Amino acid sequence: MNKKKLLMVSLLLAGVELSCSNHDYALTKPDQSAVASESVRVKPVMRHQPLPEGVISVDIVNSNNRLHLLTGKHHHGHKTLWYKVSEDGGTSWSAAVKILGADNIQANIVRGNDAQITVQNDTIVVAWMSYVEGAPFNAGPMVAARSVDGGKTWLQAATPPDWKKGPHGYIDMTADSKAMHAVWLDSRSGRSDVKASQGLYYAKSTDGGLSWQANQTVDELTCSCCWNTIKSDADGKPYVLYRDKQPSDLSLAAINDQQQWQRLNHVGAFDWQFEGCPHIGGGLDFENRAGKTRLHAVVGTGHPDHLGVHYLYSDDTGEHWSNAQQLGDESAIHADIAALDDGRIVTVLDMMGDDGMAVFYAASKDSGLTWSKPMQLSKAGMRASHPRVVKTESGFVAVWTEHDGHQQTLAIRRI
Repeated sequence: MNKKKLLMVSLLLAGVELSCSNHDYALTKPDQSAVASESVRVKPVMRHQPLPEGVISVDIVNSNNRLHLLTGKHHHGHKTLWYKVSEDGGTSWSAAVKILGADNIQANIVRGNDAQITVQNDTIVVAWMSYVEGAPFNAGPMVAARSVDGGKTWLQAATPPDWKKGPHGYIDMTADSKAMHAVWLDSRSGRSDVKASQGLYYAKSTDGGLSWQANQTVDELTCSCCWNTIKSDADGKPYVLYRDKQPSDLSLAAINDQQQWQRLNHVGAFDWQFEGCPHIGGGLDFENRAGKTRLHAVVGTGHPDHLGVHYLYSDDTGEHWSNAQQLGDESAIHADIAALDDGRIVTVLDMMGDDGMAVFYAASKDSGLTWSKPMQLSKAGMRASHPRVVKTESGFVAVWTEHDGHQQTLAIRRI
C-alpha cells in the first residue's frame, strides 16, 4: 500500500470519526498496532463532525421476497426517517412514507450507527438512538416506531431495552416466523476500566414488537462504537456478530440449549489489541444446502499484519472458522455479505479507489472457496462508504451512501 492510502487508514482507525455513544472518550492515544508504520497522535476532544446534508442513515432487509428500505435524512438541521418497499427485487420502489409523520425526529443517527428496521409479515418495527442535547456525544435512549399495515401508518412503540436510562446505540434487529430479535450497546453495568467499552444486550418480542421480553446479556465487555449484526438461522436461532475487547477481534455468539447467550469463537483470530473505537463491524449470512448450513462472514480489522476486510466461513455453526481470506486491499474498512443457497455469495466493501473512498463488490460462485477481484460499484468522483447488501430471488441488491462534496445521497444497485 502506498503512504497516502496507509495514512488514510491510520487516521480512520485512530478515531477521527468521533461518534461513540460511550461515556468514556473513544480514544486517548492510538495503539501503535492501529497506525502501522505511521505515527499519529490524537488528543481527546469531545466534538462532533458536522452532519452532511442528505441521506445520513440506511438499513435494508428482505422479508418474504419484499425489500424494505429505511433511510434517515438531514436537511438544514432537521432529521427525518423514511420507509419504502420494493416488490420486484429492487427494480422499482413505492412512494416513501415519513415515519411518524414527523418533520424533525430527535435522532442521533450517522452511517455506522444507523436507524434499523425489521419486518414480520405486515408488521414493521424501526428503532434508533435518540438525540439528547448536552448528554455525552448527545446520545440518548432508544426510540421505536411500529406499523401494522405494511408501512402505511406508524405509531411510536415499545423499545427493546428494559434499562431505560440509555444511551442505547449500534442497534440491529432481525425477525423470523417465531419472533423479532434486537441487540444494542449500553452502559447499564457502569464504567469499565477498559477504555471504549460497553455491554451488548438482547431482547426478543413474540408479539410483533408490541412488547419485549426481559433483556439478556450477550457480552458485558464489548467495543463501545462498532455496529452489531444479528441474524436468525433457518430454525429461528439468533446469532450475533460483534466487536469484542481484549482483543478487539469480531466474535460470534448464539443462544445455547439453556436459552442463554454463549460466545462461540472469534471470527478471524487476528489478536488485534486496540483501546480505541475503530467504528468497524462486519457482515453475516447463512447458506442452507443439502441439509447443511454454512455461515459466511466478513470482518474488518486494523491489525498491522492483517489490515483490511477478510472473508471466513464456518461449517459447524460458528465454533470453528476457515482461514481468513483478504478481499480488497489494506484500505478496505466496512463490509457486508449475503449468500444464496445455490452457492452464490456477494460481499460489498468500501476502500480507496482512484478518487478516494469508493464502494466495491466481490463475488463467489462456489460457496466462498474462490472470489472474484473487487469491482467498483460507486460513481467516479464520489466519496462512497458503508455499503449494505441483501439477497433476492434472482440475485443481490447493494445500497450505500455517496458524497459529492455538497450532498450525501443514497445509491442502489442490483448485482
